[in-house]
Amino acid sequence: MFSKGPFLKDEDFDFLPDKLDVKLVLPDNADHFLVASACNIAFRLGMETTGYEGDIVAEEGYKGNAFVFENAAKTEMVLEESEKAVRVIVRGQGQELLDFTAYICEHFPSAAGFQNWRDVLMNMTDDFILRGADGQLAALDACGEEDEENTFTVYGSPEITEQQKSGFPRAVFENYKAGRQVYEKTYTLPWEVETFERILEEELYPKLRNGDRIRIQGAVSEDLEVREKLKAKIQEKVKEKGAETENLDIFCAYKQGFSWLDEKIIPSVRSSKPDKIEIFFKPFLPKGQKEWLDENGATPSYHNLKADNPDKWYDLPIRYLQELYPIEDVLVRELGLSRDDVVFLPYEGEEDITYRCKVYCGDEICLEETYRAWYSERPYMDEYPQMGKVHPSTGYITVSINGEESLSRRVRTDLEEIWDTYQAEVLPDCRKYIEEKYDGKITEDLQPFFQELLLDVTVSEPDYRVGCREDLISSLDALHEDMYFAGSDYFKNYGVQNINVMLDAPGLILPAIHKKEGPPVFRVVLSEKLTEKPCIVRNDEILCGQRERGEVSAWITRIAWEDSRPLVEIQTGCVADALLASYANLLQKGILHLSEELTYTGKIVFVSENGSKYESSIRGKKKCSKEKRIEDIDLHEKELIGYDMYRSIIEELKEVPGIEVFRTARSYTGRELYAIWIRPDKEGYISMTKRLTLHPSEIINARHHANEVSSTNASFILLRKLLTKEEYKELPEKLNLILVPMENVDGAAIHYELQKEHPFWKFHVARFNSLGKEFFSDHFRKDTIHSEAMGLSRLYERYVPDMIVDNHGVPSHEWEQQFSGYTSPSYKGFWLPRSLLYGYFWYVTDEAYKDNYPVNKEMEDVIADEIAKDGEMTALNKEWSKQFEKYAHAWMPKLFPADYYKNMINYWIPYKADPGHKYPSIRFPWITTVSYTSEVADETAQGDYLNLCARAHVAHDEATLRMLMCAKTPTECSFDCMGGRILARYKRRRPMIIR
Repeated sequence: MFSKGPFLKDEDFDFLPDKLDVKLVLPDNADHFLVASACNIAFRLGMETTGYEGDIVAEEGYKGNAFVFENAAKTEMVLEESEKAVRVIVRGQGQELLDFTAYICEHFPSAAGFQNWRDVLMNMTDDFILRGADGQLAALDACGEEDEENTFTVYGSPEITEQQKSGFPRAVFENYKAGRQVYEKTYTLPWEVETFERILEEELYPKLRNGDRIRIQGAVSEDLEVREKLKAKIQEKVKEKGAETENLDIFCAYKQGFSWLDEKIIPSVRSSKPDKIEIFFKPFLPKGQKEWLDENGATPSYHNLKADNPDKWYDLPIRYLQELYPIEDVLVRELGLSRDDVVFLPYEGEEDITYRCKVYCGDEICLEETYRAWYSERPYMDEYPQMGKVHPSTGYITVSINGEESLSRRVRTDLEEIWDTYQAEVLPDCRKYIEEKYDGKITEDLQPFFQELLLDVTVSEPDYRVGCREDLISSLDALHEDMYFAGSDYFKNYGVQNINVMLDAPGLILPAIHKKEGPPVFRVVLSEKLTEKPCIVRNDEILCGQRERGEVSAWITRIAWEDSRPLVEIQTGCVADALLASYANLLQKGILHLSEELTYTGKIVFVSENGSKYESSIRGKKKCSKEKRIEDIDLHEKELIGYDMYRSIIEELKEVPGIEVFRTARSYTGRELYAIWIRPDKEGYISMTKRLTLHPSEIINARHHANEVSSTNASFILLRKLLTKEEYKELPEKLNLILVPMENVDGAAIHYELQKEHPFWKFHVARFNSLGKEFFSDHFRKDTIHSEAMGLSRLYERYVPDMIVDNHGVPSHEWEQQFSGYTSPSYKGFWLPRSLLYGYFWYVTDEAYKDNYPVNKEMEDVIADEIAKDGEMTALNKEWSKQFEKYAHAWMPKLFPADYYKNMINYWIPYKADPGHKYPSIRFPWITTVSYTSEVADETAQGDYLNLCARAHVAHDEATLRMLMCAKTPTECSFDCMGGRILARYKRRRPMIIR
C-alpha cells in the first residue's frame, strides 16, 4: 500500500514514488470517523510520493485503484485484485476504525524496524520450501511423533539455535552446510636442508684431502638460525677431513638478493662507514627481449583467465629489484646512510650475474661484489600451460676446491616440493572428485562443489618482521597467497575451458600454514556439504526436502484490528496444511525466529489453498531500553575485531539512544549483518521519502573484504564521535547516514582464526566469503545463495544514497607470490603499499551527469586537507610514497601509477553509465553522485598501527560528512489547483550542490 507498487509509482526510476495512482472512495453517508480515517490514508500516501496530479477523492463511476471505505461492524482492510485494478476495502466504524488506520499508517509496511513485510513474506516463502530454519523446524514438527523406531535427522540451516533444538529432544540436527570429510591425504616431502647435506656427503666430502682449500656458496629457503646450524655442520665435516674452509656462505633462497646484501655485504663494509651504495639489478626478461612491457595496474583485473601464450612470463622486468625490498631501510639502519645514498640501477652488462653492488667511501669504491640468483621455470598452472610461465626461486650448491669448481647443483626448496604436489596431485584430485560427483555434468549453478579444501602445511621457512614500517620477510605468507589464488584460478579456468563459464565459488580453499623446523608435511582434507539441500530423513528415507521458491507463494490479503493490535491474514499457495499448522503452532509458542521479528503485529492467520486457517498470536520482541552511553562501551579501538566481538558491540549499541541498530541480512553460514542509522530525535512515523527529498544520504560500508580489518574499528570510532561531539549534534537533521561496520561476516570469522597464529599476514582467503566468492557482483540481485549481498541491496533501496563510501584496505607490506610471477597476477599493481591512505573515485563521463564530477573533486579536496592536518598520517603517506616511487613507479609508471594531489594518491576511474555495473555511481548515476573507495594499508594491522589505520578512515569519513552537512539540495517545487484537480510536485534534484 505505502511503497512502490500499483498505488505508488516511480516513473523516473530514483527509488522514490513520484506518481499516485489511487483514489479514495467514500460512501455518501460517511461520518467524521470514516472521513478522518480516509484523511489518515491520504496523509500517509502524500508522505510517500514526491508528486501528485488529480483529485484524491474518486469521482462517481471511478474504476481504478482505490481505497474503498465502508461502514461495518468489523474493522479490517481487505485486498481485492482484478485485471483492471487493485482495491483495498477499508471497513469499520467509530474510534476503533480511526485508531486502526492511524496505527497502520504509522507502521505499515514495517514488520519490525528496518524489516518490512515484503522481507517477511520472502522469508516465509523460503520457510515453506524448507530453505529457511523456521520452515525446517515446522516440517520436522509436521512429520509426527518420534519414538525409538522413528527418529528424525534434520539436515538444516546453521541458523537453527540450541534453544530451538531443545524443543525436539529426540531429533538429530545437522548443519547441512557443514563439512563431511571426503578424503584426507598426507604427503611427507624431502627437506631441502637434508638434501643439501646429502649432496655434500655424496659428492664433496669423499673428494677432500688434507690441506684442501674449500669455498662453498649455496642457498636454501630457511631462516638464518637453520642456515647457521647447517654451516656449523659443514665446517665440522670439512675440518674432520683436514681441509680448510676459506669461504662458506649459505643464503636464503627466498629473496636471495636481500639475503646476500643483508648477511654478506653489510657486515663486510660496516666498519668502513661507507657514504654511498649502488646496487645494479639485472632486468628479468626472456632471452632476446629488451623492451620492458608496462600495463595499467591502477585497478585489479580480478580474473586471471587469459590462456593463449605458453611462453608468456608472469614475472615483471623489475623482478630482481622487487626481491631486494625493503633492503634500503636495512642499509640505512645498519650503515647510517641517507636514503638518497642508496641507489638502484639496471645492470646492462653481459656477465652472467643478477646483482652488482658498489660500495663507496668518499669517491673511492671500497667494495665491489656480484651475485647470481638461482630460479626455476614452470607453467603457472600445470594443467593449463598455455597460461604462461613463472620462475620461483630455487636453492643451489656451488663448491670450489683449491680454486677449481668441483660442484654446482640445484637444490629444490621445500616450497617447490609442496607446489609440485599441489599442482600435480591436490588440485587434479579435487577436480576428479567434482567430475565424478556430478557425472561430468558441471554447471555454474551447482556451486559450491565442495565445502572446504583444507591445505594444511607444516614447513621450515623464513618468517620474520624486518623492523621498518610493517614489512615482513615471509615465504610462508607468500605461499598462503599463492595457494589460495592459484587454487581459485584453477577452478575459474577449468570453468572457462570446459563450459565457457567462470566458476568463482567452488567452495572454500583454505590454506593453513605452520612454521616448524624439519621436513615439510602437506596434509590435504577435502570436505563436502552433508547434503546438497536441506532435508529431513528417517531411517535413511528422505521425508521432505527443499523445493524451488517459485513453487509456493504467500501474500497478505487482509489486515484486521483485534484488541488494539493488527491481525494479518496471509494467503498461501502450494503449502501443505500440515506444514502450515505446525508453522503456526511453533510461531504461537515463540519457537521460530519469526516470533521476535514482528513488533507491530498481534496475530497472524495463515490460509491454505483449501481455505483452512491456522492462527498464531505473536509475542513480539521486547523493546530494549535506550539508556546506555556509548562512552561506556568498550569499542576495542586497538584490537582486531572478529565476528564474535563485533556482535557483542552491536548488542550493546542497541541500547544507545540516538541510533537505530538493525539486521540487514544473514550470510551463507547464518551469521548476521547489521547497519546503524543515525536517527533523528522524533517519535512515531518518519517518512523516508520526505527525508530523502529534503536531505542527502550516505552509506559508509566497512569490511566488504574481511582481511581489510581497520574499517570495522573505524566505524565504531566514528559512531562515538557522531554521538558525542557538538559539531555533529545537528547531523540527523541535515543528513541520512547509515554505517555498516562489517559486511563480510563469514570472511571476518575465517580471518580472525587465521590471524591467531600469524597476526601480520595478508590472508586474502578472507577477502571473499566462505565459498571464495566476491559477492560484490551479487549486489542488487533479488535472490542469491550469497545472502550477505542482500544487506547492501536492501539499504540502497531504503536510503537511496547520494554517496557510498566503501572503506577498504590493501596489504601493509609486500604482496609477493613467487609461484605466480612474484606479484599476484590479478593484482600486479598492488605489490607494494603506496600510501597509508589513498582512494578511488568511480565516476561517469556521460554529458547528462556532468555535474557529478565536481562533487567528487570537492570531496578529494576536503579529504586531502583533513589528512594534511595529521602529522603522523602525512609523514607515513610521504614515507610510503617514496618507497613506492623508488621500487615501483619510477620503473613501471603504468603498472604502478601514482597520481598525487596534496600529498595524497587518488585514482579516477571513468565509465559510461551502465545499468549492469557493480558501482552504484555508474549503475545509478542519476541517484548516486559519488562512489568512493578508500584504501588503507591494513592487511593485517594490529595494535597501535591498527588504530592509526582506523583513524585514517575516520578522518576522511569526517571530512566527507562535514562537506555533506553543508551541502545545498536544490528542489523542484510547484503547486497548482485547477478545476478541482491538484498539481503538486516537491522533488530534490541530484547532485547536491557543494560549497
